[in-house]
Amino acid sequence: MKVYGAILSPMVRKVIVALEMKGLDFELDLVIPFNTPEGFEKISPLKKIPALQDGEVTLADSSIICEYLEDRYPEIALYPTDPAHKAKARWYEEYADTVLMKVIAEGLFFERVVKPMMGMETDEDKVQQNLKDNMPRTLAYLESVVPEQGFLLGESLMMADIGIGSCFINAGYAGFEPDPSEYPAFAAYLHRVKAHPALQKRIKEDAKLLN
Repeated sequence: MKVYGAILSPMVRKVIVALEMKGLDFELDLVIPFNTPEGFEKISPLKKIPALQDGEVTLADSSIICEYLEDRYPEIALYPTDPAHKAKARWYEEYADTVLMKVIAEGLFFERVVKPMMGMETDEDKVQQNLKDNMPRTLAYLESVVPEQGFLLGESLMMADIGIGSCFINAGYAGFEPDPSEYPAFAAYLHRVKAHPALQKRIKEDAKLLN
């Protein structure tokens, strides 16, 4: 099995965590956005990361990949089995893939981390506008849905938590953490998610690139 992508991508991290929690062996083939190798569109038609190759199966999009892994390798479950809970899990994952990716990955991490890596100047005015206009309502929503204990859908870490946690790991790399005095439930929840061994392993691997 092979994953195509870069480990600092929240969406690539999400797939890697799923693979590692399921105990599946894989190789990571480094693919950088904006500089994909020739022929990559045969695996990922939109040339986005991550992409997965599992034997003759090739897939793109992190959520599609994670659902495939769940269906094909169900022994360690990362989605609820109850239809209503599973639908809710998919909603949280979609929220992470869309809203959080825009607010955190594009409006924060790209500006403060990726641009300097590429020798480009951070547009800090854009960052501050994003933090003022978009981050508060995002955090207000998350504050309203996270539980006081455990994770979003019970006592076990699942893909909904991994998707949200993965994005906020990147927010931390860009110097942003939710204010626990303003968002106490979400700050505590995020601490539980990031403290999970599966995400701690990824954070330690990220540090090798960031330090």
